[in-house]
Amino acid sequence: MPRNEMLSKTTATKENALTEQERDDFLAIKQDCHFSTDRGDGWWHLTPLWYLWDGERFLHTLGASRRHLRNLRANPHLTICVDTDPRLTEGLTAGARSVTCFGTAVLTELADDEDHVKEITDRIMERYIGPDRALY
Repeated sequence: MPRNEMLSKTTATKENALTEQERDDFLAIKQDCHFSTDRGDGWWHLTPLWYLWDGERFLHTLGASRRHLRNLRANPHLTICVDTDPRLTEGLTAGARSVTCFGTAVLTELADDEDHVKEITDRIMERYIGPDRALY
């Protein structure tokens, strides 16, 4: 029986892996990521979050009261997923795209390096809001 090509369109396989250039192009699209941290009670805290991709790592800023920040202080492990599923509008042959990252956070506190935190925040606001970012 011939292999059903549609099956490989729906799974993360070696054949479907993005090249580095495809990954970088995909992550350059203005979209959110799904950001997941360990709550410490057996459940994961998962929310959409804006991000920057610098070609090597994801950059984020989190408000001081954010649950993710508290979680990362206790356990720096996190999972990030950026995905899109054009199959919903273009049909099954379109395939899905995603980048998933399992990593360890490196936290920079505002008190430790205020300029760095403000610079990353400004870059994120420019990416998602544009010239009107000062109004936000």
